[in-house]
Amino acid sequence: MKKLFLKSLKNLIIIIGITFVLLEIVLAIYIRVAKIKIELPTYTFQNTHNFWFDLDENFGTRHLANDVYRQKKYCFDVTYEANSKGFRDVERELQSTSHRVIALGDSFTEGIGVNLEDRLTNLLEENTNIPHLNFGLAGNFGPTQYWMLYKTHAIEYTHDAVLVGVLPSNDFIDDDYEIGLQVGGYRYRPFLKGDYPNYELVYHIKNIENSRARPRNPHFINKFLKNFTHSYNMYYYLRTKRKISAIPKDQLLEETKIPSYFNFTEAQFDRLHYTIKQIKTLAGNRPVMVYSIPIEKEIKSYREHKKNPLGKQLKAVCDSLDVEYLDLLPKTDQFLEEEYKTLYLPCDGHWSEAGNAFAKKEIESFFSYYQ
Repeated sequence: MKKLFLKSLKNLIIIIGITFVLLEIVLAIYIRVAKIKIELPTYTFQNTHNFWFDLDENFGTRHLANDVYRQKKYCFDVTYEANSKGFRDVERELQSTSHRVIALGDSFTEGIGVNLEDRLTNLLEENTNIPHLNFGLAGNFGPTQYWMLYKTHAIEYTHDAVLVGVLPSNDFIDDDYEIGLQVGGYRYRPFLKGDYPNYELVYHIKNIENSRARPRNPHFINKFLKNFTHSYNMYYYLRTKRKISAIPKDQLLEETKIPSYFNFTEAQFDRLHYTIKQIKTLAGNRPVMVYSIPIEKEIKSYREHKKNPLGKQLKAVCDSLDVEYLDLLPKTDQFLEEEYKTLYLPCDGHWSEAGNAFAKKEIESFFSYYQ
């Protein structure tokens, strides 16, 4: 009887094992064919935690010092390395006699999805022979955080110019206190509350230690499954989609109210205006350039309707502040129909190598500092 039980158990384990292997093979193929935008297993123990956390008491998000994180999706496989200050950049000295540029922005500036040598600031640095200190950060990082990062950290590095990348498709959301309260109220992030120009700097939670985006001891089983199986990543993806679909419609942001190049409120624009003004004030006589970044669907909409309300308003504001402004949206007209899609990673939406090269070319030819 015991032998029969053990034999049955062994057969069951074999069946489960074969089924799991087949499931992994099917998912590996399906994710790539269906172009599911999820992270894939790296088959290493490299990723034992997230790549960013709420670590800074002034601007919130930052990477752990000297951290390494590998991100793999069906269209890229990139390893990110943070320096001793928690930024995806090489080590930089505070004081330097060289001309240097400070780059502020979010994940597009940080270069998510591309290797370091293919990133915007690295391309500019290589071509101009001017060090570009990259302070871009992913993790819901908006203009108020650009300003606070510059004010409390980046400004300590000697530099001669400042580049600020603005991504309308999520910067207006990332800087909106009420929206942030709904979708990320557990995070420690700075917001501007009030009306232009009388703002109060506030945080959703007063103590950074209470943020749910803090470094914690990872659950080994979850990390193992994430790093070694497609099944877990697909399960997590479907679970997240289910959670979103379960949110009552009256708690979701209506499609017509989702901020973008073509859809933003006066209050949202005023906050962007204010943060640019604060950065320019801090920069003093140093030249500052703001460039706005369209996402793929905004280029498609622009080609259909040829409307660009943000570009016009942002140029007027930048002109009044003596800030140079480059709108990358109309610059995409140089690409043939559908060709602009090559500027973006199909599995992620960030700039591809081609997108970074496009931005580098336009910025270098526009910014007076390089002339």
